[in-house]
Amino acid sequence: MRARAVVVAMSLVSFAGPAGAYLSSRPGAYEVSSAAIHAGQRDIPATCVRPLKDQHPGYLLVFVTGDDGWFGTSSAVFAQLAEEGYMIAGINAPEVLEPIVHSGERVSTARAAQALKQLYAQVKRHLSLPDSTSIIVVGFSRGASVVAFTAAHPALQDDIAGGVAIALTREADYLQAPRSRRGPDVQVDSQGRLQLYPALKLVGSTRLAVIQSTHDDYVPAAESRQLLGSDTSTLRLYEVEAKDHGFSDALGKLLQDLDAALHWIEHAPA
Repeated sequence: MRARAVVVAMSLVSFAGPAGAYLSSRPGAYEVSSAAIHAGQRDIPATCVRPLKDQHPGYLLVFVTGDDGWFGTSSAVFAQLAEEGYMIAGINAPEVLEPIVHSGERVSTARAAQALKQLYAQVKRHLSLPDSTSIIVVGFSRGASVVAFTAAHPALQDDIAGGVAIALTREADYLQAPRSRRGPDVQVDSQGRLQLYPALKLVGSTRLAVIQSTHDDYVPAAESRQLLGSDTSTLRLYEVEAKDHGFSDALGKLLQDLDAALHWIEHAPA
């Protein structure tokens, strides 16, 4: 991807705190609006991007931020996706997690899957998209956990074309897997947290890409490779030479690999 595209992506987003993404509409390119999407017995704020000319017809892209919300890497990725002409619903992870964190309890995987299924369906309705529209989920850090969970859970796979998990951590801190479902592919650690890498063995025919920094603070790319094994027809790892979890010195390469991963997902055999 051209260096200029990175600069444009970074310059298009301004922020007024972690609660929302202030991506301005760009005349002739896309319109940005805010929405409250009902899912899991609550309204979840979303930032929606409608391209004036949909360059990816038949797809809805759902983006989920990391714990820093609409800052840093999440902002650059979101802006770049808007520039690429996707129909997008952006979700801020801290806003979704706030009541869960305050409750001190983990959410069952069944309840989480039901809430996500409802969220995806309601976003389609809000954007006046057919129910048959395929969803691509992209997430950074905490948001990458949502991507992995969506791709691996059987109840969510029917409408999912694929996902891109950027800076994927080992575990999903707030998900509780039922004991009856645990096994080789559904594992928890000593604290009961769902382990994400083993769960990726359940993606089936869903295409999933993981983009990982070589010096990620949680799971370096070399360890991701060891956990995932060799690339397959449905699971692919992109290793980015970067100094930290947020790709702070390699944003251009991250966005280039994101473009490649999305192209791979969209051109899967029918």
